[in-house]
Amino acid sequence: MELANLIKQDIESILQIESQDIKQLVEDYREDLMDAETFDAIDAYNMLYSNIYEMSEEEYLDAFRTLGEAYPNFGKADENDFQKSIAELERLKHAFNELQLNTIEGKHLLALQLAVLELDIQVYQKLTLSPTTTEIQAEINLLETESFGITNQINQFLEQYHD
Repeated sequence: MELANLIKQDIESILQIESQDIKQLVEDYREDLMDAETFDAIDAYNMLYSNIYEMSEEEYLDAFRTLGEAYPNFGKADENDFQKSIAELERLKHAFNELQLNTIEGKHLLALQLAVLELDIQVYQKLTLSPTTTEIQAEINLLETESFGITNQINQFLEQYHD
């Protein structure tokens, strides 16, 4: 019983860091001057990202496409936006690396989370390359597929310990 509680504490610590990061991102973006549509888009994408662990890859991609159609100008980033995204992911990675976890299971979940972050960082680094050739796009697609695969592993892991 003691081990089960330690595992839950580790999981809660990791999820708390993610939650704090999402709240910080929302605050950071709200500080920028934005119109109402951009606020709505940010809220919609945040809702999508906060529910990613409850969705299959297909559901996620469908929801992402739907949001892209609803907010066609949102996410049209330039290199500075990509660099900002990389910095945000690095900040989250740093916060995860500061965690002191108690169990092998917690450390395994953290390793999966860090792997997804690293893949996402690589995607943004590829997106800074201009122009985006078909070769670069293929590399991005592979990185995203690998990221979704690890996200599915995270989902399966969390399902094992869900109350």
